[in-house]
Amino acid sequence: MLSTRPFENCSSLSRELELRKLITSNRVSIIYIHGTARSGSTIAEIVLSQLADLTIHQPFRGILQKAGGRFRATKLDFDADIYDSACGLIVKQINQYLQTKQKITVIIKELAGFFQPCIWQRWLEIPDKFLFTIREPHIQYMSWLSAMTDKVFQGEGKFQENRDFVMSKAQITETSVLSAEWEGTTISCNQVAWKALVSNFYQVKKEISKISRISNNSKKIAILDLVLLRYKPEIALENTLKKLGLESKINLTGLSKIESKIWDLRDKNRPMVRKANNSNAINPLTIGEAVSLNIFPIKSQQHIKELIPLYLELLSAPEQAYLPSLAELETTELMVVNPFLAYAIALFHLKNQVQVNNWFQTIAKNKSIKIDNFQGSLAIANNYWEQASKI
Repeated sequence: MLSTRPFENCSSLSRELELRKLITSNRVSIIYIHGTARSGSTIAEIVLSQLADLTIHQPFRGILQKAGGRFRATKLDFDADIYDSACGLIVKQINQYLQTKQKITVIIKELAGFFQPCIWQRWLEIPDKFLFTIREPHIQYMSWLSAMTDKVFQGEGKFQENRDFVMSKAQITETSVLSAEWEGTTISCNQVAWKALVSNFYQVKKEISKISRISNNSKKIAILDLVLLRYKPEIALENTLKKLGLESKINLTGLSKIESKIWDLRDKNRPMVRKANNSNAINPLTIGEAVSLNIFPIKSQQHIKELIPLYLELLSAPEQAYLPSLAELETTELMVVNPFLAYAIALFHLKNQVQVNNWFQTIAKNKSIKIDNFQGSLAIANNYWEQASKI
């Protein structure tokens, strides 16, 4: 039974109630995708849209932006006004499809850190499948910093791919207070999103466990890492579908055509989603795209260090869709393309830094691995596994 106390001074959430009635009618199944910005949630949304009748992109954030962001005139506690309005938007879209279909599958994608905890507690009861997306923190933050640099310096997308410009402005961007669409600075927004992502994951996991004890629970949960998705797309997606209890097949070509079926309240060509929306396929990993702590300013370095344990917690969770075995790491190029991730996975399997170092030295003889660039991050990863093994 939900507590209504946090909403005593808010609206009745009548539109959320309409959405709940649709769910309990068994005519609507919702797959919910949840990740930090720049974590692959949009590309996951595009790919999985093949399995849905309707896909809705960030309805809650879209409503917030249209209403004037955090500076809007009418504002209820806990953003309940935005939450209920977005629920109404979702209901409206669903009802259009139910006019011609008896039962539909809907994908909804939103960003972590948007929901207040009491709103999230209500929302997590609505979808029946949850996909959490994560991305190795050095790359995720670089992508986030690049996107925010483009916003701060009004590049209309052209600065997102210009790493030299991004790094030349990094000390300004990292502490810039962002526009009304976001809450806080570049660093604080990302920090809130990551912490919320981990907290939200455990809330969903607890909810699923609780429900399964008292009923025939159909709720499912999975975690998908963007780097590993790009590393082995077919395997990562096949395992994701299994975790979510979905039996359908996925086509990884012609993704830009699939994107056209996604309903978005905002401009689909805005810089934050333009690249994903225009992708015809999942881009493979390339040598040189990994980044180390050394290229960032001190504040950003500290931020990434704080993200690494959060990332490793989700990377190693049983709900992770795909984690390469040690044998796979020995025969593939992941350690060349992303030494930090390969090392972190090896630590997960071996739980011993000395063994991992010896293993790396053996493998590195015939590979050009720039492991020295990641020593600071690897020390954090090793400390994480040392602490985890004591629990």
